Amino acid sequence: MVNATQLRVCILLCCILNAIGCQPAQVTDQSELLLYDSTAKQLSISPASIPVESILTLQLQSVEAIAAITAEVTGVSMYMGRVPIRFRQIEASLWQAEFLLGACTDPNMKWRLELHIQYTDGREQLITELFQSSWR
Repeated sequence: MVNATQLRVCILLCCILNAIGCQPAQVTDQSELLLYDSTAKQLSISPASIPVESILTLQLQSVEAIAAITAEVTGVSMYMGRVPIRFRQIEASLWQAEFLLGACTDPNMKWRLELHIQYTDGREQLITELFQSSWR
């Protein structure tokens, strides 16, 4: 025969398992937005919705040999300071950086990305792109 304590434990376990089973699945947004596209290089950001306070990934694909990349993001809609971006080389032609954008009162904040590229042959290039984040 089942006593009251065993019955309470059984009911508690059923409630816990039911609550765990009702959690939504974690969906990862794998989309990306192309910020810059030329015959020699493409710069993209993901996820494409550019949510604030979430990890964002910038990828630069280039057929030209790159020695170093420095970059920063600054607010256009309002002052949000400078966000330094640190790129690392993943493959011979692929560079990647991860960063976060802070939330502000503007749900569709506009940002400026300045990318300074130094090529192995000594040339330098500045790419400036505007993009918009969202928190809705």
